[in-house]
Amino acid sequence: MLTPIIQTPRYRLVAEEIAARIRAGDFAPGTKMPADKDLVAKLGVSRTTVREAMIALELMGYVVTRYGAGAFVADTLPAAPPEVKGEPSGLPGFFELVEARAVFEPEIAAIAAGAISPEEIAALNACIEGMCDTALPFDRIEAHDREFHLIVARSTGNSVFVSVVEEFWRVRQRYPEWTRLNNRQSAEDIARFSRDEHVAIVDALAARDAGGARAAMAHHCRNSGQPLLERWQLFEGDGGGEEVLHRLKARAGQS
Repeated sequence: MLTPIIQTPRYRLVAEEIAARIRAGDFAPGTKMPADKDLVAKLGVSRTTVREAMIALELMGYVVTRYGAGAFVADTLPAAPPEVKGEPSGLPGFFELVEARAVFEPEIAAIAAGAISPEEIAALNACIEGMCDTALPFDRIEAHDREFHLIVARSTGNSVFVSVVEEFWRVRQRYPEWTRLNNRQSAEDIARFSRDEHVAIVDALAARDAGGARAAMAHHCRNSGQPLLERWQLFEGDGGGEEVLHRLKARAGQS
């Protein structure tokens, strides 16, 4: 019986080659990686392949991307070549979390619209300002984002809603893929999308418009999950089971 021949995508071959060179000491920890155009010339592949390989190297833990500075070799390298598609044992699938958030948080926002106080609205606006401060490091920006969603949940007076949102953030941050994929966004992109989408949520909450708050939160959850879904597909990853990925892609209009 013949067995299927599985071809390794070119970007993976490039990522493995660069990872091998990093492990061999050709690129020292903490040093800046060569520019994309230089890697294109040296490796004889397209710029798209190089960029996809660099994303894979981030997922593998070999490089980190710094705002406005480019890609650098990680200070601490993986002990052994890891699987790109791996996920922490015992945790929900990565995109199970994305799907669950898109179901729960819009309804939480709708309920919050009838209960939120002026003080909480002011606190939400302060969180938006923090998320849009491009001088802040990524972890501080994400802390403001997390607090925004927790304020919405707390305003309902339902401790279960608060626990659901807290658990989402707690588990999400245990996936190294989450931080590595998000670190590829520019501070300006985060600021632009954070302001527009979060302001729409606050406007609906302040107007006590339950339907508007639900729609604004649903739009935000869909938009925040879509870039991650697109990047994950570069690695043909699963992360939450075929059924979950199929539903997410259907909502995003993918085939």
